[in-house]
Amino acid sequence: MPLVEEKQRYIAGDEKYWLAFSRVSGIGVVRMQRLFDYFGSLQAAWQARPADLMAAHLEPKYTERLMIFRPNFDPDSEMARLEQLGIRLLVVGGPGYPERLAQSDMPPPILYMKGQLEDEADRLALAVVGTRRATSYGRQATRQICTELVGQGVTIVSGLAKGIDTAAHLATLEANGRTIAVLGSGLDVIYPYENKALAERVCEHGALLSEYPPGAQPEASNFPARNRIISGLAMGVFVVESDEKGGAMNSSWHANRQGRDVFALPGSILNQFSRGTNALIRRGEARLVTCATDILEELLPGNLLDTREARAELVHIGDTETERAILRMLRQAGEPVHIDEICQECSLPTPEVNSTLVMLELKGLIQNMGGMRYGLSRLSSPLDFRF
Repeated sequence: MPLVEEKQRYIAGDEKYWLAFSRVSGIGVVRMQRLFDYFGSLQAAWQARPADLMAAHLEPKYTERLMIFRPNFDPDSEMARLEQLGIRLLVVGGPGYPERLAQSDMPPPILYMKGQLEDEADRLALAVVGTRRATSYGRQATRQICTELVGQGVTIVSGLAKGIDTAAHLATLEANGRTIAVLGSGLDVIYPYENKALAERVCEHGALLSEYPPGAQPEASNFPARNRIISGLAMGVFVVESDEKGGAMNSSWHANRQGRDVFALPGSILNQFSRGTNALIRRGEARLVTCATDILEELLPGNLLDTREARAELVHIGDTETERAILRMLRQAGEPVHIDEICQECSLPTPEVNSTLVMLELKGLIQNMGGMRYGLSRLSSPLDFRF
């Protein structure tokens, strides 16, 4: 029988043991969760005997790997090393770990981070990806569309690579927006090296993330796995330019698996790096994009939100505390929410939520999106409403 009956996901202070297990080849989030469920903490699992580990259904070959690795790894020393490097450790299910990524298919058990994630600001995030050999058309389109998206409070996620990734990060920073870069190497190994200064700017206006430990080199095999994090952090993926095979197409594949929206920039039939995006559009796997509005209409169904300034004002609107609580919850969600979830998140009885939703809809502050799901109405200016 398991030592712990009630399933948990995280215990404060266990971070160093999540870190330790993540360094054992083949022990990923599924096996860590299995050990966590059985022993009640990864500290207990780390200290367990081989027989107990196998009783927890850790396969013999992984138990053997752990027994070889454990005597030579000091979790405390490694945590101290991360602190010296200015790297923070995020554990799936723990504080600071991106919620959307945690709910995606096979999230990394740990993330290394420099900079800062912001739950509220980064909830509305779009991944922008494309070829390293971007054309002037691709760079110009990336700059224009990212600038417009940033003006609507969208956080831009990309991979810090040459070409489209670099254009997306730069356009966001020039527009004073937030951007997140996901690396296929350790955070102390910036690749490409010429983007080192850009990486420092990203840290100041967002975050650098990686599932790879300090010192890890940018091996080719790291990047397909990296792409699932890029798409997992975002509400959708915008493919700007890509051949029919490449990292950007791999990101769109992950996005489809994760239930994310996919967008693509159409291009010339004579351009090799529009073959992939044109194919996505032709197959119906991506929405054709000519401007930022094409993306926002999908990310914000029914034009639920206007500018980030308007969203910020919503915290002050509402006649009653119940109205304000529901508006805050919908504002934080950034997408339509089912009435049952509203009741649960606001800790309110269904009849009270029902009547409040009716009043908010009459006031024009929310919309019934169908299926008992509600979202914020588009507000040209919250100051136009007098309550």
